[in-house]
Amino acid sequence: MSLESTPYEPSRRYLLEIAYDGTNYSGWQIQPHCVAVQQRVQEVLSKLYAGLPIHLIGSSRTDAGVHAQRFAASYLTPVRPEIPPEKVMRAANRLLPPDIKLRSIREMPLEFHARYDALGKAYTYVLNLGEPSPFTDRYTWRPIHRIDVEKLRAATPMLTGTHDYSSFVVERSMIEEAVRTIYRIEVQEFGQFCCVTFVGNGFLYKMIRCLMGTLEAAGAGKLTPADVRRILEACDRSVAPETAPPQGLFLMKVFYSPEERDSFRLESLPFC
Repeated sequence: MSLESTPYEPSRRYLLEIAYDGTNYSGWQIQPHCVAVQQRVQEVLSKLYAGLPIHLIGSSRTDAGVHAQRFAASYLTPVRPEIPPEKVMRAANRLLPPDIKLRSIREMPLEFHARYDALGKAYTYVLNLGEPSPFTDRYTWRPIHRIDVEKLRAATPMLTGTHDYSSFVVERSMIEEAVRTIYRIEVQEFGQFCCVTFVGNGFLYKMIRCLMGTLEAAGAGKLTPADVRRILEACDRSVAPETAPPQGLFLMKVFYSPEERDSFRLESLPFC
């Protein structure tokens, strides 16, 4: 794979893991007339590299309002100025706004591609099953109906495996291929919060939020596990419940080895 073009001679490839609160952003990717996370990080990196235009290649996109714990993105460094990874991280975190921070930075082969070399991702969706709070509502979805966690959990095996997920994607006509693999869906409770973690080889546009709309309906007793299976097999978005809102969703990790994908487990609430 050829390297992306740069207005400078490339020297090294750095891979960043980026945490961000997506509340105030249009998502990861730069768009006209909006403020994106990619834009803010690139601005800071360009300052560090003497004004050179640094372009980040992201592992994927995230929707407006969606958060990330370890979004992955890479860039080619110029020959000059040469800045070690640890210094990039310290300096960038001083300059970035409070709702965006670098979690890690490491050198990768020049041919590495943050998107095409990814082997999978983990997302966690957080439901607040207790009282509303000004300190958690921007990171959770509080469903209107009472949720039975065991009913929600019982529906998750219906959605794992390799399937055509057309019933769980917005703007299906814009997507060439809707077959994906979900390796596992894990449901965990942390006090009043129910976390649903999806680990898969890739996810379609708004797919996790569409899946959560269906799992929420199952948890509310509106759908049985058999109903969920029928919705999946229909390959028709119109037969599935509404899409869950963005603020409860976190991209937790992008995987570049089978080992890190297989060993990933949610240890605590994503926003703590």
